[in-house]
Amino acid sequence: MFRRNTVPPVSPFSVRPAPSSTWPLRWKMVLGLFIASLTIATHEALAFGFQDAVIQAKQLASQSYSPDPQIPEALSQIDQNTFERIAIKPSASLWQTARFGIDPISAGYIYDQPVDLYEVTPDSVAPIVFDKTKFDWPSQAFAQTVPANLGFAGFSVHYPLSGQDARDVMLTFLGGAQFSVVAANQVPGAHARGVAIDTGLPQGEQFPRFTKFWLVRPNPSDLQLTIYALLDGKSLTGAYEFVIRPNGSRVDVHVTASLFPRTGISRLGLAPLSTMYFYGQTGQRPAGQWRPAAYESDGLLMHTGEGDWVFRSLQNPATLRVSEFAADGIRGFGFMQRQTRFCQFEDAISRFERRPSLWVTTEAGFGKGKIVLVQIPTNSDLHENQIAFFQPAEVVDSAHPVSFAYTLTAGNSDVAQEPLAQVRRPLIGTVKLAADDKTEKAYRVNLDFSGGRLSTLADNEPVIANIETKGTATVQEQAVIPLPEAGHWRLSMLLVPTGKSVVTIDASLALKKKVISETWRYDLPSDLTRFGQMK
Repeated sequence: MFRRNTVPPVSPFSVRPAPSSTWPLRWKMVLGLFIASLTIATHEALAFGFQDAVIQAKQLASQSYSPDPQIPEALSQIDQNTFERIAIKPSASLWQTARFGIDPISAGYIYDQPVDLYEVTPDSVAPIVFDKTKFDWPSQAFAQTVPANLGFAGFSVHYPLSGQDARDVMLTFLGGAQFSVVAANQVPGAHARGVAIDTGLPQGEQFPRFTKFWLVRPNPSDLQLTIYALLDGKSLTGAYEFVIRPNGSRVDVHVTASLFPRTGISRLGLAPLSTMYFYGQTGQRPAGQWRPAAYESDGLLMHTGEGDWVFRSLQNPATLRVSEFAADGIRGFGFMQRQTRFCQFEDAISRFERRPSLWVTTEAGFGKGKIVLVQIPTNSDLHENQIAFFQPAEVVDSAHPVSFAYTLTAGNSDVAQEPLAQVRRPLIGTVKLAADDKTEKAYRVNLDFSGGRLSTLADNEPVIANIETKGTATVQEQAVIPLPEAGHWRLSMLLVPTGKSVVTIDASLALKKKVISETWRYDLPSDLTRFGQMK
């Protein structure tokens, strides 16, 4: 299970288009490669570029893996509150005249393996040297325990997202291969990762990490920031280019990567995302919990190679669950946070309603394969227990390097620019079919949809439901009705399991034989007494 990244308070240390999802896959791949090559060409005048990172990664892959040394134990044993009190001094900011700023973050707490930071200009590649005097420490006594060469845990990128003079934290690299991206007025939630290795497999997951970053110094008027990174782990190395482009109410991060396996890898995950789902509307509230819900994302959205839109509501399972979805030529996927009102969570500290939706628009390298969703049981909201990624069908070993490109977008739940009506709220319960039944025998499933064509439909339009259970349940009742809130419709169905197999559901809305909503995909236990169980 992943430990959620902890982002320190904002501290001032300043440094410095995806193709249409409706295009055929071959043109997406061609354009993706063109964009990547164009980006490389743009930086030919720099002293360091993506190809330099590729050379380092390839050379490193030919050597045995050697983990970086860790920081002194006393500093790795500090608690989270102490770590969050460590802040860079305002006077230590780099690139103060640019729109972008970078705050290096001191090593410490669970971030016990320092990373190397470099500044890249047209003329030089210079290390950013750790200087303990540039940090404010929790106390003078604490400062005396900090070695002069402690090093950095990572860094955060600032940009005026909310106003001309604002210094909003937009992106953070902190620990391992995870990075956090948020748009204006959001707080960190779902995270992206450089790569996933053997996630959800019995042999246990591997966690490679970014070990070096090259930060391209921006000009004062630049509207994008470029970062190169080197990834290293037991089974592979990697070279990455991140081009960060704030874009109104969203932030785009164009990612180009080349991976060099040291050994064979059973399950390689490209463009992995992780989020937290503790409990919500699709299960029972745990005993003692006062909040209506607690989660960073409510569903996994997929735009298939055939053009279909599929939404899988998340759940906190009683045991480890791994779900796979055919995804040859997948156009996009991501974790959505569609609940954006405070009353839906009532948590003034966590502010789950302000967590970002993350969307991956695929480009090169996403051909044959599948989307994998790994769901890990959790009994708190402290861990990211939902992981999704694209697993390529091709063999991955030392003879088969992997290259890919995509754009990661952070923003509200419309980041995917889906044209169809969306599932806004699934409500699920169990019911008795007859008065003399001693136990519940059926599921009552209510799905609320809004958006797309539903926004303009009159209440008397003949909207119908498409429901597919693949023989795992019979549909005893179904109805589609408009709700009092304009543009919102509800599909209500009564499902009776037919056997011991997991009940699988695909449900969508249609008008005059044309699908007008995304497909809601979900699994329910055939044994109704197990519904809503959590470990």
